[in-house]
Amino acid sequence: MLGLMTDEGTRALVARARETYAQRRAALADELAARGVASHGASGMNLWVPVRDESAVVNGLRSYGWWVAAGARFRLASGPGVRFTAAGLEPADAVRLASDFAAVLGESEVTYGG
Repeated sequence: MLGLMTDEGTRALVARARETYAQRRAALADELAARGVASHGASGMNLWVPVRDESAVVNGLRSYGWWVAAGARFRLASGPGVRFTAAGLEPADAVRLASDFAAVLGESEVTYGG
């Protein structure tokens, strides 16, 4: 394992993945923010959005063809929320996802500012 992490090719690949994930996460965060939706996530592949009713949001997004995770199984002390994994989300698709998410929030009034 140590040999892999000292290999320049591996390090470059990891750095490129880190940059790609950051760009995709930022694109989604920016699109959500443009619609008044607060999200959290400074590193990694995921963004978290606080909501009142995780099930309503998860099911609402499924009706638009998106799969997100309810936060219950991932959190220890935070309130309800959903987890978006942005690793495979192209920045252009972030626009549609954010719009669909805002529509789900508007339909179910589950927005939570916390």
